[in-house]
Amino acid sequence: MIFLATVGDRDIRLKMRRENGQPVVEIADHAPQLDLVQLSQSSYSLLVDGRSHHLSVRPSRDGYLVDLRRRTYHVRLRDELDLIIENLGLKDATSDHSGEVTAPIPGLITSVAVAVGAEVDAGEQLLILEAMKMENEIAAPKSGRVAVVHVSPGDAVEKGAPLVELEGCQGL
Repeated sequence: MIFLATVGDRDIRLKMRRENGQPVVEIADHAPQLDLVQLSQSSYSLLVDGRSHHLSVRPSRDGYLVDLRRRTYHVRLRDELDLIIENLGLKDATSDHSGEVTAPIPGLITSVAVAVGAEVDAGEQLLILEAMKMENEIAAPKSGRVAVVHVSPGDAVEKGAPLVELEGCQGL
């Protein structure tokens, strides 16, 4: 699968595939040896071609904030479908006004922090979606009440799959 990672104002094309059951990432036709170990919910140890890096990853409104070597980088990941939608000038489905929170990437639901009827504030954790050894906190985009929870821990989801439906959200 092809991804476009935008780091600041720089676009980096990534090709991801599996080889012998392990994920392989190619960057500009180079496939560095990568090993990622999660240390805590947002802290990771990353080996790139034998060089060790410590990084912290936090979700942001339209991507991730990655702290690496005393600098913070804004990283936005888009897959082929995102790029087609963007090139056609169409809105991303996650920005509609339905109150439906969808999976931004394919992955595995590791925990669900809310139940039907719960009142949530904007930015409050709804669930954790694990993808490629990274835990991604899915947060409420706006304040509201949980109307439906579509997933349970252990569920595998595809990109765009409905996760949670919120109601009473103004401007969602």
